[in-house]
Amino acid sequence: MRTNTTLPLTPWVLAALCLAPAWAHATVPLICKDAATPDGATQVGALQPLFRDCPRIADVDFTGRADGSKYYAAFYSTQPKDSSFYEQADDGVVIKRGGLLTTVKMTSYPGLFPLLSGARPFYIEAQVATSSNHQDNFPAVWLMPIEHNLRMEDVYEGDPKSFERWFELDIDEGGFGPGGHHTAISWTGIWPNYKKIQNPNPTSKIPLDRTQANVFGVSYSPDTLTVRWWLNGKQVLQATHPHVPEIARRQNFYLIVSAQSHKNISDYQMKLMGVRAFVGDAVQKSGGAATPAASIKTKGPP
Repeated sequence: MRTNTTLPLTPWVLAALCLAPAWAHATVPLICKDAATPDGATQVGALQPLFRDCPRIADVDFTGRADGSKYYAAFYSTQPKDSSFYEQADDGVVIKRGGLLTTVKMTSYPGLFPLLSGARPFYIEAQVATSSNHQDNFPAVWLMPIEHNLRMEDVYEGDPKSFERWFELDIDEGGFGPGGHHTAISWTGIWPNYKKIQNPNPTSKIPLDRTQANVFGVSYSPDTLTVRWWLNGKQVLQATHPHVPEIARRQNFYLIVSAQSHKNISDYQMKLMGVRAFVGDAVQKSGGAATPAASIKTKGPP
């Protein structure tokens, strides 16, 4: 039987309401529907749209084997996550703690989205939100070169055997401070004894509400080996060589969005609401590109 009686909100009902995700919903402007060129792209001359997308679960491959998908539920060194880690929202894909989305197959071959060439200036941004601001949450938006994979395509001619070099670019990571955490990392070495150098003072002291739909972006300039991080359309940090290594010019980057945890204390969800990328013309540098130690394909399946 249906009635129109309105019951008072008891303390336990109020508590239950407070447990519901507090993140922003579809009323916020979505970058995946914005055709304008961001300031971060304009600054480095990355004026050519590369891709722009509103994520949908239908575009996710959960096997790690499908060709030409937009997103994959696996990293090159992990097994695919099953569909139970993901939910469709009106304004994006919700990723449960432990899940991730990448734009390349788990075998590190390109998917539907083009790679970001380190020989060209580029800008990429992602719009994300989390269900809470718990310090244990470790949401991450980052770039890795497709050459760093189990086939070790980041071993270059002239280097010692099995000596790898690659550039990791973390657009943002949560749980390191009150604000954003942005790192440029130059990795070198022979597994498992890798060494890294990264930019100092990467963590902002300005508090950031991650339950809101924040836009995290990064620009890259190959001519000066400079990266600049952007938060909601404003530049917040910059790094250059040696934290941005020369090998970056020879590598090709893809996007990873992951809902990690620092100590598995909290349980949360991360929502990917949109991605877009822009590129510029290739910059020619003297000396030519490094040559991989072996002739290996990176443009299609083996």
